[in-house]
Amino acid sequence: MFDVIRGVGAGLALTFAATSAQATTEACSALPGGFEFCPGTSAWAEAEVIPFTNGVAFDLPPYWLEVMEAPAEIAGAASLEAALDALSDLHAKQARNEGLDVPEILGREAFAVGELEAVTVTTRMELPEDDPMVFVTMIAGQGDRRLFVTLDDENEDAADVEQELRRIADMFVLRGE
Repeated sequence: MFDVIRGVGAGLALTFAATSAQATTEACSALPGGFEFCPGTSAWAEAEVIPFTNGVAFDLPPYWLEVMEAPAEIAGAASLEAALDALSDLHAKQARNEGLDVPEILGREAFAVGELEAVTVTTRMELPEDDPMVFVTMIAGQGDRRLFVTLDDENEDAADVEQELRRIADMFVLRGE
């Protein structure tokens, strides 16, 4: 369900898993799109790293951080704002295809972090047989490179999830060429 948001069940890609699980410079984890996640000495340095077919997840309860290749609609968007619109359309389409309500949009934000420009959207999804979930999705970029990140936690506190994503946003850096 919502394969763009929760892609972990897609299975492991051995070549990506070997690259992702291997620490790069300064204990950074390689990410899709030419980025790295560099948590330094923060609590995120202790997160369990879970590679999957088109990305990598970091499990640090209560948070679940997922970084994956952006879907074509998002990767090909003319701007970050257009990418965010494409993401909202994609969420709505997937929800309708699965017989679910369209996710409620709780907020949108644009900001700069280091050399990256970023946009976020916070959504609340009603899931059958589960408590509602709050997700904050960030699309960040520099030039033609895009990073696609989703963060959620085990409760429904949107402000908490938004604040944590803003706090760790500067841990995403472009890999040196």
